[in-house]
Amino acid sequence: MKAEHVFRKFPNHIEAIRILLQEDASFREMCADYEEICTWLDTHDRSESPPSKEGILTRELIQELEAEITKVLRSAGY
Repeated sequence: MKAEHVFRKFPNHIEAIRILLQEDASFREMCADYEEICTWLDTHDRSESPPSKEGILTRELIQELEAEITKVLRSAGY
């Protein structure tokens, strides 16, 4: 699984993320969702000005996933 956006958002935890991606299926799924949503937003951000309601809701979802990823990293001791 590619985790470019996750690594970019959490550069100090790349190794921990790699380990968790291998060991934790729910974390892997969460990161896959994060990647997909960030990629979608990157594509749509360039084409929309001002941001659509869908774009705003997507950003909120990204923030929620970032909070969940942070929570998992902390729980795992990282």
